[in-house]
Amino acid sequence: MSYEKRSYGLPRRVIPKPYSLKLEAVENYKNKIITNEYLPTIMKHMKTLQTNSQVNPAMIDLQPEVKWFMRPYLVNFIIQMHASLKLKPQTLFLCWNIIDRYAAKRIAFKQHYQLIGCVALWIAAKYEDKKSRVPTVSELSLMCSNVYDESMFKEMEIHILSTLGWSLGHTTVEDILQLSVKFSDPDGKEKLDKPIDSYKSNSPQVSSILAIGRYLGELSLYERNYLNYDSTLIGITAHLIACSMLGWDCGARSIDSIYQQYMISQYRQSMSSHCGLSTPVTPTKMGNDFFYEHDESQFEENDNSHTTTQQQQQHQQSTEYGPFVTGFHGLDTIKQLRTLSIMLLKSMLNPPEVLIEKYNQLGVISWVKNFLSENRLTVLGAKDLENVENMSEMGFDISNVLLNFEQSYSFVIQQSRQYAQMLYQSPMAILC
Repeated sequence: MSYEKRSYGLPRRVIPKPYSLKLEAVENYKNKIITNEYLPTIMKHMKTLQTNSQVNPAMIDLQPEVKWFMRPYLVNFIIQMHASLKLKPQTLFLCWNIIDRYAAKRIAFKQHYQLIGCVALWIAAKYEDKKSRVPTVSELSLMCSNVYDESMFKEMEIHILSTLGWSLGHTTVEDILQLSVKFSDPDGKEKLDKPIDSYKSNSPQVSSILAIGRYLGELSLYERNYLNYDSTLIGITAHLIACSMLGWDCGARSIDSIYQQYMISQYRQSMSSHCGLSTPVTPTKMGNDFFYEHDESQFEENDNSHTTTQQQQQHQQSTEYGPFVTGFHGLDTIKQLRTLSIMLLKSMLNPPEVLIEKYNQLGVISWVKNFLSENRLTVLGAKDLENVENMSEMGFDISNVLLNFEQSYSFVIQQSRQYAQMLYQSPMAILC
């Protein structure tokens, strides 16, 4: 009688077979179709997450021991830890949302600051990443030089989760960056008329935008001022600057389309209220290059449509302003984008060494340096960019360069008129 030879211990790791590129292309193509169908629901959920996970930096100011000058050191440590574990980009941004939300609700001691960061990354990895990439408690303790016992990581995890009410969802900068790419459609794939083979993976255009956008998004983790803006505006600004650095106008054109549609919507709503109509007129879509999932006749032929008027309004309300999950408010929102572009310029002029080392191998650092030097932005100092909230004429021109806003765009023309009126109405203009 023969016995089979048995081996004990951990099971052997099975190396998976290479995935079929053809099958991957078909899956990506079908995934875009399904995503377009559920896009209104997705954006509505992202808006809810954005509202519920907002951070109040004024509450973090009240921390007795943890101060803002400590933040860059922990950001550097978390970024290095995130890169060594090869976690998803969403994990890093969710990690810092967890840290900030916790610090805004609980007192954090200085000796536990690193522990809070590591546990927040651990929680974010469980929420966003693959199970195989999630670090173990022993690995976390080793990365902290065994300063904290393994039991402290588990206790801090329960403490953070209970503080946040077990609510971890957040609309990250990476999510908005992906959404901005989807609506601007730099490679034309969103029209779904490309050959199937082109859907194997991201095109070089999209990969370049995402690389530079992630670099700018990670720069925003270092300073307190960025917490005054939601991740929607930061992600869209990063996308616009990335497109500008690469010399593409797809991002700026999408903003111009959104602004034109916003003005049409405002005009029709005012006409509707002025005429006493009970039901507001649904805004029309701007063009096939931006709204791709439905034909315009679906919104005009109400008698032959199978959807109700309420469903049509809900669909338009969630998609009419593109990646602006929290809403688009005309020139006020564009002014915020300009302010954020100046803030990111200040951060780009003095980047941390950790990000330089991380993104230098991707070619992002050299591309950013070339863009800044070609547009003579490296000569600007911190004093020149201090008053970012009060957008001056110089700041207006610099933001046009950073965001690739041309003078022919309708919102640029409107803002130029506003600045001209402010200049003529100033006391100095009267004295002259």
